[in-house]
Amino acid sequence: MIIENLFLEFFDKIYHIINSILGFPWISIIVPNKYIQYLAPVSLIIAGYLIDRHYIGRIQIFTNSIALNVLFYYSASNYAYSGSLFLSFFTWYANIGLIMGVIALYSYTTKGSNNKIYYTIAWAYSSIVVGILTIIFYFYPHLIA
Repeated sequence: MIIENLFLEFFDKIYHIINSILGFPWISIIVPNKYIQYLAPVSLIIAGYLIDRHYIGRIQIFTNSIALNVLFYYSASNYAYSGSLFLSFFTWYANIGLIMGVIALYSYTTKGSNNKIYYTIAWAYSSIVVGILTIIFYFYPHLIA
């Protein structure tokens, strides 16, 4: 019984030491709390810039269009966007992107290729463009208030 309590105390102390090191988000040490919410869009823009410098991949077109559609789907219930031309324009943009993404995914799975016009339009759904639009869309309610 005494040995069991000693083991429990020992492992409890080890747990508390490890938890004090790993038990909180380290990002809060590196980045001030008020800027943490901007990390996802900024990282998307940086990654998009690095990846999209040479080409726009078909899978990126699909994932970026899905990301836009999810963002606008949840924003449609936000009062700040309700009935706005701003939301209508971006909803159309996202819907066209969904069509572009499905075409991209289909051509990728069939190992087909799309024409140059398609890839020219696809630049509108590159990660950097989608990241910038996400940031604009995030700040929109604050701009109109």
